[in-house]
This record gives sequence, structure tokens and C-alpha cells, in this order.
Amino acid sequence: MKKLTILLTAVLFSVTAAFSQPVSDSGVIPVGVTLNSILRLNITSGGNLEYVVNTIDQYTNGIAQNARYDTHFTVASSVDFDVTLTADAATFIGVDDATHTIPLDNLGYLVAPDAGATGVDGTNWNLQNTVIALSNAGTTIIDGNFPGLGAGDINQNAFVIQWRLGTNEGGGMNTSSLLQQSITSDRYVVNAIIELSQH
Repeated sequence: MKKLTILLTAVLFSVTAAFSQPVSDSGVIPVGVTLNSILRLNITSGGNLEYVVNTIDQYTNGIAQNARYDTHFTVASSVDFDVTLTADAATFIGVDDATHTIPLDNLGYLVAPDAGATGVDGTNWNLQNTVIALSNAGTTIIDGNFPGLGAGDINQNAFVIQWRLGTNEGGGMNTSSLLQQSITSDRYVVNAIIELSQH
């Protein structure tokens, strides 16, 4: 009888084990990712331009582009971007007499990748790379219409604006020389605003 009890108990345990189900449990691990947008523009040199016209040759032919009149700037961006350039007034305005003005289109510029920049025009962004005149209407000088390729650091996105005054190089620049315009002597000023925005 004792053997029978032990046998029945063994059979009962084996049957119970055959019908038992594995036990499992789960837990939730919340995962969050925060991406902060980076859009930074830094003028590294040429943030203040001062043209002095004091010879008949300069009045006649203007002051050509040279390194002295270049504005260098960089962009660090986590997204594709555009850069616009806009004058804050419709004309240059006289400092001594605010009624004295010079048309903005006497000042022209061209935008190019800066020396050593790893970015490529037509691959990372499109540059406004022909000489045009300064305007208060706002001109897109860098168009980031290359999805995922414009975003980058300051080594990729380094640019130079090459300015010139009174040179009549086309692109909407004034077709009359400074001499032909017979401009009153004064110191004339305007602010050129470079604005960075997400494409």
C-alpha cells in the first residue's frame, strides 16, 4: 500500500508538471529623446565696413572687391538652413544731414565658400554667387535646398561676402558712376542684416 501511495503521488506530480505553464512578467522602460535645434550664425571678420571715396578714379570706377572689404561668417546648424541679406533702410542716409542719400544699388556683393570650407556649392547649399546689388527687399544668399546636406558645423558652413562699391558690375548695381551721380559730400550709413533661418 505504501508503494502504491508513493506511485500515485509520483504520477500526480508528473501530471501536474505536464500541465503547468511557464510564468513571465514584463516592465515598461520609458525612453525620451530631446533634440534641441541649433541655428547659429557668427560673423568672424568684416563686421564693419568703411569705404572712403577720395579720388576721381574711385568716383569714376568705384572701389573694387578686395580682402579688406570681405565679410567672413560661419553657420552651425542641426537642420538645413537659408541665409538672407537685407538692408535696414531704402537708401544710405547721410550722418551730417539725413536728407542726403545714396541709392543702395551702389553697393554690390558676391557670396562664396570661405577658404578651407568643407561644404560644396550645389551639394550642401546653393549660393547666390553672382554680383548683385544690396537691397532692402531681402535676398536669399544661401539656399539650403539639399535635404540633410546643409546641416553641419562651422567647418562645412563657412562663407565670405565679397563687397564692392560703385563698380557697376551688373546684377542690378547702379549703372551710373558715383561721379555721374554727383553725390553730396557726407558720411553715409546703412545696416546690412544677415539672417539665418531653417529651410
